[in-house]
Amino acid sequence: MDQQKLDRAIGRRLKTLRTQAGMTLNELAGRSGVSRAMIGRVERAQSSATAALLNKLCAALDVTLSDVVALAEKPPERLMRLADQPHWRDPDSGYLRRHASPPDAASGIEIIVVDLPAGARVSYSPWGRNAFTQQLLMLEGAVCVHIDAKTVRLREGDCLDFDVMRAVTFENETRQDARYVIITRRGASYGKM
Repeated sequence: MDQQKLDRAIGRRLKTLRTQAGMTLNELAGRSGVSRAMIGRVERAQSSATAALLNKLCAALDVTLSDVVALAEKPPERLMRLADQPHWRDPDSGYLRRHASPPDAASGIEIIVVDLPAGARVSYSPWGRNAFTQQLLMLEGAVCVHIDAKTVRLREGDCLDFDVMRAVTFENETRQDARYVIITRRGASYGKM
């Protein structure tokens, strides 16, 4: 899917989620900290949303980024072929996110494959409600995960369990691209790292 089509699909999906939640643009702006004008531009596909901006909107809408980026409107499937897996590139950092698991999988587990370019940094605000836990499994390269004031350096094969109740930043301080898998279970309780 080219970037313009993806921007339109993300905009439509955000608008649908906002209206399903019964929120006006002003209410979503107040809950997310994103300006009403910017939300309107994203919904109309006049601006490409960044990972940080989508994170704020998703937290305010009580949905995951996968709910917005996967863009799946069809019944749950058990199999998700590589060619059918939706992907999205953050226009700011260049990080590539691929939703590998079938949408609405019966297990409640989401599997996301992330390619984080050398020198890239992606930050997420803490979630205030409906928090969830995640695990990060490093496949290639190295990544620093900053959770509030704590920094954890991960290398190939390392696995980190963490929640989204605190600010989280993924940073590739190396000169080599990194690849990792994020595994999330919807509805899972959270705890301290």
